[in-house]
Amino acid sequence: MNRFKTKLLLIVLILSGTLIQAQTFTNYTSADGLPSDNVTGVAVDAANQKWFGTQDGVAKFNDVTWSTFTTANGLIDNYINCIAVDINGNIWAGTDYGVSRYDGTVWTSYTIVNGLIDNMVNYIAGDPDGSVWFGTGSGLSNFNGTTWHNYTTADGLPNDLISYIAVDQIGNKWLGTFIGGLSKFNGTTFTNFTIADSLPSDNIISIGIGANNTKWIGTYSGVAVYDSLDHWIETYREADGLYNNFIADIAMDSKNTMWFGLYDIYTQEGGITRNNQTVWKSYSLADGLINNLVKRLAVDKSDNVWITTGGGVSKFYDPHSGISELARIGLKPYPNPATTELHLDGLTTTGNFEIMTISGSTVVSHLLVIGSNVISLQTLAPGMYIMKYTTGSSGYSGKLIIR
Repeated sequence: MNRFKTKLLLIVLILSGTLIQAQTFTNYTSADGLPSDNVTGVAVDAANQKWFGTQDGVAKFNDVTWSTFTTANGLIDNYINCIAVDINGNIWAGTDYGVSRYDGTVWTSYTIVNGLIDNMVNYIAGDPDGSVWFGTGSGLSNFNGTTWHNYTTADGLPNDLISYIAVDQIGNKWLGTFIGGLSKFNGTTFTNFTIADSLPSDNIISIGIGANNTKWIGTYSGVAVYDSLDHWIETYREADGLYNNFIADIAMDSKNTMWFGLYDIYTQEGGITRNNQTVWKSYSLADGLINNLVKRLAVDKSDNVWITTGGGVSKFYDPHSGISELARIGLKPYPNPATTELHLDGLTTTGNFEIMTISGSTVVSHLLVIGSNVISLQTLAPGMYIMKYTTGSSGYSGKLIIR
């Protein structure tokens, strides 16, 4: 195993059984396959593959292997500002020189020559209608695969410097701007929100769509929450439980837990915070996060949270996501203790299986198929290990003894 790989496992064993209550950071750097440790964005596709934008190209990770794409493969530029997956499975990478789309085979690039309003693309969001939205330094662009539509302050935007885009549960587009505040676009009209409408700041740097179509608006001064009718509900700050007030990104997992990536540009302190509607909990370098310059985050289909930073990528697994529900998913690992192989029967869906040392290093990673699977243990020394299986919102964690 590469000596530069850091994989930290923070565990509390239940001595009377095999279940584990733990949170795990698994960290990845250029030593593992990233083209650069400066990772600017992350997106998750329908196959649960993770796509990362970096300063040296795009990386794809399927939980086992890494693939890299650069200008040599067709990217318009290697320094990626943002990355997204649209509803049709296309990967979009935004740069200072335009945007590139990957359809699974080839990269196709677009610039102002094709209709993009500005080549400097800050953020990309797919729309359920199949089109894609681009936030730039000169306004907003929409591309439906054939036609481009551009919007500026002349059309109702509060500011042309777009920082973030989110599409809510009924199709409204929520646009963050620097200095100008927040804007909602319903396809016809822009409705704008500022500090006069209870925003803690007019510098919007992230937007998350929560349960019941709530809107979580991240700023330099905390996060404001608006209800399904777009009425302000509450503002949360560091004093309420956030790691700090600079909300770099926001995402929701399958259990309606809100996740926040945070980085204070003044103190250079960063971390992540989760809120499950009753409890706030933060994690930072001390807990295993790879770097405190947090940029973006995304939740995958197993409720792992992927955090991109200025020093690599962290995958965070939280036990409160529903892992350790052996009876519900019917997973049957045997024998345990084991010697040369481990059998896993009763799987009703595919998933990822890992065997980890007590210190947190992954020594086996295997994609499991429906039905029965056999994992070879012949390369592993005798001792106690941690096995973890994840799929969807379910999973199992437990001790494995090898003799």
